[in-house]
Amino acid sequence: MGLNDEDKTNTKVVIAILSMPDGKQYEIPLVNKTFSSGRQGFYAQIPSIVYNNEVYGGQIQVWKKGGPKK
Repeated sequence: MGLNDEDKTNTKVVIAILSMPDGKQYEIPLVNKTFSSGRQGFYAQIPSIVYNNEVYGGQIQVWKKGGPKK
């Protein structure tokens, strides 16, 4: 699914840094998202990261707390 011009102007990206026990770091871009609760925040789906010859996956969700939900 592509972004139209209006979506591109509203797109924000933040970077989350995963720091592993051995000091290795992974930078994960999170895009802005409106969650089903109506809260605004950022989200990333991590399909795979290889660490110590093991494969990990997951999600990162960060949302604005407090105040009215919009």
